[in-house]
Amino acid sequence: MGLDARGIIAAVQIATYGPLLFLATFLAWWEPDRRMGWAFLGLMSVLRLIGGITHILSENDPTNVAERAIYIITEAAGQGPLLAATLGFLRTVTFVFARGMPVFALSGITGVIIAIVGGARATSAKTWDQYNDNVTLRHVAMILFIILFSGMLCTVLFCWMNWRRILRYRRRLLIAISITVPFLLVRILYGALSVWGPATVTFVDGHQIPVHPSNSGLGKFTPASSRWGIYFVMSVMMEYVAVGIYLLGGVLIPVRREEILYESEKYEGDSRSRSKEGINKSDVMVGPA
Repeated sequence: MGLDARGIIAAVQIATYGPLLFLATFLAWWEPDRRMGWAFLGLMSVLRLIGGITHILSENDPTNVAERAIYIITEAAGQGPLLAATLGFLRTVTFVFARGMPVFALSGITGVIIAIVGGARATSAKTWDQYNDNVTLRHVAMILFIILFSGMLCTVLFCWMNWRRILRYRRRLLIAISITVPFLLVRILYGALSVWGPATVTFVDGHQIPVHPSNSGLGKFTPASSRWGIYFVMSVMMEYVAVGIYLLGGVLIPVRREEILYESEKYEGDSRSRSKEGINKSDVMVGPA
């Protein structure tokens, strides 16, 4: 049985996020300064792999509610680690929020857990009341993701307001992160529209039966919609662009080398040399992440 458009997208995600998982794991070990960012990208890769595999399996068995539920759950939950990864890279730009970053990251992890629990419990629901109670958990998870995005956006703005107090290479990392903001905004918007969309199941004699929601209104944003183009552009491509920028920045921006140079100049005490490099003694925003 051949795959439809969404199945092909799932296969491509398996082919891309598999290598990304190994790369993110290696970079988390190789670059301790950006470990938090790479670790969350690794978690996102795991969710995308699970979602892609279960999506393909569900196409071969359309009546399997569990497999369909898993890829819907991972689709919603995967945006949390991506946003948390962004905060992890921001932590490298400035250590002012180093202690506050884990709090924001915790909201992302909590959102992922709630989304998974809500989705799993909704799968076992036998009535509309049970189903709707667990859909509410998915709404809570989405609200946490929105809070996470808001915290990330505020941190980016704060860094730009203190541009001169950030080391040169870390400024480049801030630019890279800032470029991803519009793409992350589109992704979070799609996630919200999807979560508040119509149900993708119905109930017959206490059993869940998969259904395809209407393609009008919010129905076209649901993971079961046949309007795959919206999903591909607003979800898949937005994530690929953000991940690609982070990978490119991770390879081209040597923040660790700059930290060594900064420490060397600081101990040398040559203020004129520091001025030429654009590094001031009052750079309290920078330092080991």
